This record gives sequence, structure tokens and C-alpha cells, in this order.
Amino acid sequence: MNYLLDLGFEESDIQTLNNTVKPGVIEQLKLFPKIVEVNYNILKDIGISNYKEVFMGHAHMFLQNPNKFQAIFDKYDHDDLVRCLEKNASIIEKL
Repeated sequence: MNYLLDLGFEESDIQTLNNTVKPGVIEQLKLFPKIVEVNYNILKDIGISNYKEVFMGHAHMFLQNPNKFQAIFDKYDHDDLVRCLEKNASIIEKL
């Protein structure tokens, strides 16, 4: 999962993911790096400052089809969405 280093993660972050995320999700993160990267950048581009925290806690969400992932965020006012996700990253599970 070295592509995560290019996204600004540290080796320790990758180790944490390997220790905390379900093995099936880890395998998918390895198999679909481009999808993860596109979705990660979608989240960053919205303006969320804790995008790394969101990813670390909810990596499985970043395996969705990028169009579907983008559509989730397009349903909401971006300012409200940023405020909510920065206050509580687990909100991403409810979107």
C-alpha cells in the first residue's frame, strides 16, 4: 500500500491500518489503489481538513465507485458537510 505514502500517509499510518482494518478491506485497498486515490482526493477537494482521520477510521468507504462517492457529497451543502465531518468523522458512515 505504498501509494498511501504518496497521499501523505506515514509508514506508521499504514501499519495502523494493517492492524485495525478488517483483512478483506486491506486486500481491497491493495487491489484498487486508483479508486482509493480518486475518492481520497474527492474528500480533500471538498475542503475537509481532517481527511486523513476520516480515511483512517473509515477506509472501507473509499472503495466505492468514485461517481457514487462524489454523489454522496454532492447531496449536501459543502460548508455544512465540512463542518460536520470535521466535528465528527464518523458522520461519513451516515451519508
